[in-house]
Amino acid sequence: MLQKAQVVNRAFPSIFSSLSDEEQIRLFNTGTVKRLAEKELLFKKAMPDKNIYWVLGGTLRAISRHSNGRAIRFKTGDLVGETSLRGSAGRNCSVVAEEASSVFCLSPAAFDTLDPKTRTAILELLHDTLLARLESVKEQSDSARLREAALVKYVEKYRKPLQKYEQSEVITTIVENIPRLPLHITHLIELLASDRPSTKEVAGLAKQDPSLVVDILKTINSARFHLPKEITDVSYAITYLGFNEVYHIAVSRGLTKLMPDSREFREVYLHSLFLSYVGAELCHSHDKDLAALISTIGLLHDIGKTVALLLRKQYPKWSLFIEMLDTSKLGAMLLKQWNIPNRICQAIEYQAYPAFCHPDAFASDQKINIALLHVAHVASDVLAKGPAEPFENPYLHDYLRLLKFEHGEIDRVVKDNILPGLMAKSQWLPDFVRNIIHSARPAGGRA
Repeated sequence: MLQKAQVVNRAFPSIFSSLSDEEQIRLFNTGTVKRLAEKELLFKKAMPDKNIYWVLGGTLRAISRHSNGRAIRFKTGDLVGETSLRGSAGRNCSVVAEEASSVFCLSPAAFDTLDPKTRTAILELLHDTLLARLESVKEQSDSARLREAALVKYVEKYRKPLQKYEQSEVITTIVENIPRLPLHITHLIELLASDRPSTKEVAGLAKQDPSLVVDILKTINSARFHLPKEITDVSYAITYLGFNEVYHIAVSRGLTKLMPDSREFREVYLHSLFLSYVGAELCHSHDKDLAALISTIGLLHDIGKTVALLLRKQYPKWSLFIEMLDTSKLGAMLLKQWNIPNRICQAIEYQAYPAFCHPDAFASDQKINIALLHVAHVASDVLAKGPAEPFENPYLHDYLRLLKFEHGEIDRVVKDNILPGLMAKSQWLPDFVRNIIHSARPAGGRA
């Protein structure tokens, strides 16, 4: 009995000091000992595992997609993975052995066979462990809030000079010297950004530019649409194509006339075009009336980058100065110069802020447009490049919930709310967009 008690005391070092040697031996005999090799899983996330575990030796680590290198570690004597003994919820993370380890395992059925004193001791340990974890979480939360406040203050200080761009003679001269979009295209953007544009009004503005009419008719008669007969009526073409496609054609014409035909510009332009399609599709799940507006914001959101490309080409000696300019602010200034509606300019000026600002930092009339642009931007990157690291978009869940995507998961938004709509109309999308969405098509249900 003494030898067995020594073994048990080594197994339960001081964590059950309230129990006698005989009670500890009975507990030890009721459970089982599990040995884990290095990198072997104790349990996986979402498993309906109701066992209680204590580490007898070695080190284990909790892993999850949001751990970001600061995972919880369990050492000798630690309780692993608090869980409801009766509930149906699975584990909220996975636990893996960092080295060869051993754990004591007590199942709910085994727990029920123990005497009341031993069960009470176990429940007290569970309670104390939970309180300790809550205190640790509180300390980490307090520390995170302080760091967040310091970071936001630093970024605000860093971005404060942006408020003086309008007073800079050099910057305002740069903006004023950028060629303007044709006036009728500016009016078309204003019209399409309004609440209820009519086909007659859009067709009237489009007809002011014969080359734009040609582009619209070329598009509708292209192989993309496979129509049985040639269309020559621009009003019918606009109705058939839809306002978003007319946006793409009109704004694309204006931008391509202004900017150099270079690889860098094409990359910026294709990214903006793809984002406009993603943004419009996102709006179908949030507010369909905003689809045209967000499509326009998507097309224009990187106009500041295209300006910077043009300036570097025209003024190579200013290259270092140009690279230091904030392209979002530069783009917003240019669009204001073109008399583009203010809500478009605001969304573009503040597009980088969601990376370090909670939605509450914005005025109520700005929040939704900025949120839609931010989520569409992340979604387009997920489709084109794959999942992003959580730390790249720390407030993304808050913006998703603002838009009524309560689950707060960008992968689900892409899979359930964006990709199906794009796939349904893929035959009418540009080839490069179609290639992206077909490559991103979920295998086994995952985008």
